[in-house]
Amino acid sequence: MRLWQSLRDQICGGDSKTAAETDRLSLAFRHEEYEALRLTIGLRYAVCIIVATILSIEMGWPLALNYYGYLGAFAFSAYLQLLLRKPELDRPWMHIVFPFIDMALLTAAIVLPNPFDSHMLPPPMRLDFDTILYVALFVVLSALGQSARTVLTTTLAAIVCWTIGTMYIAMQPDVTFGSRFDNILNVPMQERIDYILNPWNVRLGEFLSRVILIGMIGMLLAVAVMRSRTLLARQVESERARRNLSRHFSPHIAEELSRMDDALGQVKQLDAAVLFADLIGFTQIADDHTPEQTIGILREVHQRLSRAVADNAGTLDKYLGDGIMASFGTPRPGPRDASAALLAARAMLREMDLLNRQRRLLRQVPLQLAVGIHYGPLTLGNIGDETRVEYALIGETVNVAHRLEQMTRSLNAQLCLSQAFVDRLVEETRGDQGAVRDMVALKPQPIRGLRDRMVLWILARPAITAEADAPEPTPTIH
Repeated sequence: MRLWQSLRDQICGGDSKTAAETDRLSLAFRHEEYEALRLTIGLRYAVCIIVATILSIEMGWPLALNYYGYLGAFAFSAYLQLLLRKPELDRPWMHIVFPFIDMALLTAAIVLPNPFDSHMLPPPMRLDFDTILYVALFVVLSALGQSARTVLTTTLAAIVCWTIGTMYIAMQPDVTFGSRFDNILNVPMQERIDYILNPWNVRLGEFLSRVILIGMIGMLLAVAVMRSRTLLARQVESERARRNLSRHFSPHIAEELSRMDDALGQVKQLDAAVLFADLIGFTQIADDHTPEQTIGILREVHQRLSRAVADNAGTLDKYLGDGIMASFGTPRPGPRDASAALLAARAMLREMDLLNRQRRLLRQVPLQLAVGIHYGPLTLGNIGDETRVEYALIGETVNVAHRLEQMTRSLNAQLCLSQAFVDRLVEETRGDQGAVRDMVALKPQPIRGLRDRMVLWILARPAITAEADAPEPTPTIH
């Protein structure tokens, strides 16, 4: 039923999609159909040249001259289609008129007598010599136009024109038309041969088999074209949906959401690293700048921070005004999520150092970034309703990471890590603590919202001086 509905839409020009989707896809398909038409016409010119060469060799002069005229008409018809069927000029009636013109020319070339032939063969013999293959060839060529409607119209035109041509031959003097209805096995061999080889007889069975064959070829090609268009439309819609999602979600999350059939999706629980990064004292900076300048600073900072997350295979979960929240190991955990999170954090700090060097040259106030990272269990899933959803990370891990970022102010640190995160980092690096060699482990600290104290690792914030131009070297993570 779905296949028939799609086929009906292709023939009638309708679509079961919404009006907006139909307009967008139909415009894209019209452009593709025109490019396919140009290819088809180029191939038609090549076919005409090949056929003209064959006829010149087989028939010679002047018999071949009759067919040169038909080939020229084919070429002219193709040229008209190239002019009239441009995307902005194409009309539905063109998909009907031109196939009938082409098939009428082809049938006329086959069934009409050659005026240069003084010794003409019996008219029914013009239907032999595999001339039906030329009709099938043009039906196949129509499939390159990527329009099931054009294929079906060409098939219908081929059947109608071939039927009219056959009836024209059958009406010629001394020509018989029909078929034997007795069991051919009871007919003597010589009589069977005479019936089959009779040059003045148009056999009904042969006519019907040719018409049915052309119809089957056209139907199969139409279904193939329709199927390819459906797959292309799905791919276009999938890419459009993924591109729209990527404007609001990280690429990892957009890919996950694009595969969900249910708007609210499936809930997951896993262990991952959560990172919060935030500008310190940005409220005062915003007060000293115009709204346009403030937004410009935020865009620059967000661009640098998000690039650090993406370069280390992280997921940018959300922008938080003058900061970001990112996760590493979502929506699917990896073997080195903690290492990636620390690399991203250090990349953010380097980016801020480079940005501050530019700001010092312009005599602008340097920006200070605070980063906090924690590793632990998370719950992932869509929250909201059927009309609007948000892919959320929920759990104590998120809260702790946010608290660590906030504690950098009182600890005079630019980076603060939890002991759980460092334990996971050491596990990933097989006991190597080189990645945190420039950091200091503090005695257990109270964390707001937690009952137990937690050992923290901090990277002290360097003094801001005019000479602090070069960023500190980053420890290597093995």
